[in-house]
Amino acid sequence: MSTRIPESVYKWLINAQFALFPGTCIHCRQPSYQHSDLCDSCRLALPRVKNPCTVCGQPLPTDNVAVSRCGTCLVLPPGYCRSVIPFQYHPPVSALIAGFKYRHKLTGGRVLSEQLACHIARQYQDYPLPSMVIPIPLHNARIRQRGYNQALEIARTLSRYLDITISRGIVCRTRNTTRQTGLSARERQRNLRSAFAIVGDFHFAANTSVAVVDDVVTTGATVSELARVLLKAGASEVHVWAIARTVA
Repeated sequence: MSTRIPESVYKWLINAQFALFPGTCIHCRQPSYQHSDLCDSCRLALPRVKNPCTVCGQPLPTDNVAVSRCGTCLVLPPGYCRSVIPFQYHPPVSALIAGFKYRHKLTGGRVLSEQLACHIARQYQDYPLPSMVIPIPLHNARIRQRGYNQALEIARTLSRYLDITISRGIVCRTRNTTRQTGLSARERQRNLRSAFAIVGDFHFAANTSVAVVDDVVTTGATVSELARVLLKAGASEVHVWAIARTVA
């Protein structure tokens, strides 16, 4: 039996929560005066990626707005075809993600995930959404250590706001890889080699596009490796959705 809360009930609960307990901004700690735990002033001050490459999400030169892809993606395109990443991995976004990821501060993760959902909805106004979202899987040992998979928590918010299916059992993490923090791009690629695998003999139906969900994209090594595995299993396209991007 499914334990998923129906969308209408979830929205009613959220409205009831903010009616009884008005929102408090997760950054400035002042009342938000709206159905959100982020005030307008702090929301507008979040560091956004301006004029991003449509493929990898790195910012492009502001003096050439006609270009949509960076030189690297033109010459060596990654396995994924599109990135939607609204924020730079700078304070306060970086601190909020760290609290969400390592210190069980789920409110910050939810608020940033809601901002990501709004950004995705705007970016896909004239395009169909992918068929499903796949959170970057964690190894079981990492889940036991952390208590949850932050990518799955983000995906749950996106699923509710965008009405898109989460697929969790398609791909798994086969190795408990070393943390990527502090590794070079080449070391990250080596660390992630064969880190993901399709479960069983699963194969995507024809014309199935997927969105891979994560909290932060750094060099793109993780999403590139997972995209390679998903394309090999028959996915027609792989998109990348994340809260933040480290910028060069």
